[in-house]
Amino acid sequence: MADSVPSPLPASRRRRVVSGIVDVAIVAAVGLLVPLPPAGRLAAGLVTAVLMTLAQAFTGASPGQALASIRLRRAIRPTVPPGTAAAERAWLFTLAGLPTFGVLPLAMVMSMDASGWHRTWYDRMAGTVVVAKERRPELVRVATANGRLFTVTQPTVLGRAPDPLPGRASRLLADFQDDPSVSKTHALLEPVRGGVLITDLNSTNGTHAEDAHGIHRLTPGRPQTVERGRRVYFGDAECTIR
Repeated sequence: MADSVPSPLPASRRRRVVSGIVDVAIVAAVGLLVPLPPAGRLAAGLVTAVLMTLAQAFTGASPGQALASIRLRRAIRPTVPPGTAAAERAWLFTLAGLPTFGVLPLAMVMSMDASGWHRTWYDRMAGTVVVAKERRPELVRVATANGRLFTVTQPTVLGRAPDPLPGRASRLLADFQDDPSVSKTHALLEPVRGGVLITDLNSTNGTHAEDAHGIHRLTPGRPQTVERGRRVYFGDAECTIR
């Protein structure tokens, strides 16, 4: 079994907006208030923006993100700093923000998708996610239809005889050996606020989850939050999130 790692949570819209306002205010203040000629003030603002992007790349947080207790991460490894993906994201943010005086990036944050990691357009293009600062993982219980109960307190790979995911520390849960509808390595479960984040790992019979609109099949590789009280099906194996 792999070592336990903290379970990051998606950052809220409010925290993302606050962090963005703080970062923009810092760059604007340097560019406007430094006692230099106009060209020098512009250069100072650009240097400040570059330094903030480097801070994101190596630590995962700009000053605004540190203040709002959120972090920038790579989507494929949401527990480590983003590296060069931070520069790509900053460039996309600039392309969207300069012609619209910052209005378009703000609109993207306010209208970001409501599933999975709540990613904006420039997050998806850069392969990044914005997460709340890591905290103690929540305890989520998953009850099977035949009465078995298991807990999820860390990233957990579920299946008949699951293999670990490359580059990720995960608990392996072989709890469905007697159900041929469940794939050998079926799904990744991660505890989040209010439920569990489930990613289907290209299983043969799929993973189906219940939401307010009914039951639907999850897209392989795309994480989706299943709330407490909802049902989820790994193949034919019915479970309830508690």
